[in-house]
Amino acid sequence: MDAVSTPELEELEARSRPFPFAALEGCMDGLCLFSSAFLGVNDAVHFAMSGVQTTCVDRDGERLREMKRLYPESWTFIQADAWTFAEAMRDEELAWDAVCVDPFTGDAMDRAWETLELWRSLSRRVLIMGADRAALQRPWAGWVSVVDRAPGVYWVVFHHP
Repeated sequence: MDAVSTPELEELEARSRPFPFAALEGCMDGLCLFSSAFLGVNDAVHFAMSGVQTTCVDRDGERLREMKRLYPESWTFIQADAWTFAEAMRDEELAWDAVCVDPFTGDAMDRAWETLELWRSLSRRVLIMGADRAALQRPWAGWVSVVDRAPGVYWVVFHHP
């Protein structure tokens, strides 16, 4: 797919932090979970700029509606709990080339890492997980790279086996 660029997306990208762009290479579709807190500046904007057809999921419907105005018309925005949505998609055996899981640090991030296999089940090619220092200390099998995103916050990239 072709990259998407609008002045609004370029402004979001300018506010973004480092992201493992190479992981999105060759990906046609993607899923961004916990996507709306910062209008997708951490993850969705990178999917857009890489031309990945994306579904964004978050509990905050108001922020998702705001994102819908900024991102490609062909994208899907779903107001739902990320775990409930992911479990339903796993049960339906649905998957995306790229899946990004970016919960807030703290309890949500701890829970996200405890349910790593759920997120992996949704990914055909690559899983990109937000991580804090505590998550990096555990022996997760299969990760291929870590990208510093902000002080004490990282992206961990897993490739589908």
